[in-house]
Amino acid sequence: MVLRRFWEPLFMGRQLILWLVLGSLTGGLVGLVVTYFLKLLFWSIHVTATWPLWAFGLALPGGGLLTGILIYYGAPDAAGHGTEAVIRAVHQHAGKINWKVAACKALATITTIAAGGAAGKEGPSAQIGAAVASAVADMLKFSSEQRQKIVICGIGAGFAAVFGTPVAGAILGIEVLAMGDLWYEMLLPSFAAAVMAYEVAHGLGLTWTYAQAAVSIPFSLSLFVRLVVLGVVAGLAAYLLVLMMEGFHHGMDRLREKHRWWPPIFPVLAGVLLFVLFVVVGREPGGLSLRLLNQALAGHTVGAFMWWWKIVFVAITLGLGMSGGIITPLFVIGATLGSALAGPLGLPMADGAAIGMMAVTAAGANAPIASIVMGMEIFGSQFGPDFLIAAVPAFIMIGNHSVYPSQRVRLQKSPWVPISLGVALEDTPDRPLPLPWIRKQKTVVSESDLPPASMS
Repeated sequence: MVLRRFWEPLFMGRQLILWLVLGSLTGGLVGLVVTYFLKLLFWSIHVTATWPLWAFGLALPGGGLLTGILIYYGAPDAAGHGTEAVIRAVHQHAGKINWKVAACKALATITTIAAGGAAGKEGPSAQIGAAVASAVADMLKFSSEQRQKIVICGIGAGFAAVFGTPVAGAILGIEVLAMGDLWYEMLLPSFAAAVMAYEVAHGLGLTWTYAQAAVSIPFSLSLFVRLVVLGVVAGLAAYLLVLMMEGFHHGMDRLREKHRWWPPIFPVLAGVLLFVLFVVVGREPGGLSLRLLNQALAGHTVGAFMWWWKIVFVAITLGLGMSGGIITPLFVIGATLGSALAGPLGLPMADGAAIGMMAVTAAGANAPIASIVMGMEIFGSQFGPDFLIAAVPAFIMIGNHSVYPSQRVRLQKSPWVPISLGVALEDTPDRPLPLPWIRKQKTVVSESDLPPASMS
């Protein structure tokens, strides 16, 4: 026993050094690949930015066709916003990622966003990170458990490189895996990977710009109530986005199964619908909408219903099979919603935008901790309490839903909304709500419903 107590810290130190080295190596490679993907994406956006409106009448359906062909004939897992496919691979295949999927995802995202599709850049970045990490696991002949861990490092590194937030990126790469759980063992290696990816991306010239106009508001009971209200509305907005995306996706599946529609035609249809919206609403909610995001964060007026139009644009883009990430759209929806609610809630517009941005992200991704930390990394630690007060109600209000349907369920948010624990959200059977006009039934929780001891 005495010898064990002497040697135990040495073995723990060995584990620490091993995963610091492996995480840093993986993060450096991920930062390199993600940086050049983002540079290619930004270049393509710059090329199409000055195109006249009529050109998008060709570019959107054409980009949809290219995207559909890339996905259908190249890698079906590249459809949608991508991160959910990585989460599924971690849970079901020990993190095994096909390089072809990551390459097709990157190209399909470029053809989507450059043409005007409303999506983000983080889905392919996470998928690239996971693919790089999976390749490292192949080279080092890792076991399934080791592969799973190193792939999680790759996910966090991809998020860190794309957002410029190494701490939040590391946490987000773990938190998105399961609703209501963090894999504590992975925090340190994921931090190592995220920090190295951030440093490599920064060294290669990648920059991250977020408008900084929010001011710290003295805490009061009134402020607390107003931020809770903002969080509740943010959670409902994220819920609306999920429902609309699911609606378009289910409609697409029904047409494909019953009428045998050629799958690549759906992204073309998305392009046509988006062009109609371009004519009616304008181009602001299309693409990455970074200009719209920074306008809101700078405290400028962006329109009372711009958040709604962004939801519609994103639901059409990703719900009908185009490709791209989902976190950047959550940023834009949250910032524009917070800006619109700032006046009625008596908040500075820039503060409302910043807090709304993180609240909608916390809800949509079921990642309140990462969202709070990310908000502090971007806007400053003094806003931490504000982000927390809004993010937690938002996380609760979206209920058992997520932009990542492959998330495992580790938490029952409310005893009045039953859910099976330990399975993916997409595999959770619908259970009746205990409505007062329905005869109450006793709910029995079996051992199979309980969460496993660990995520591995």
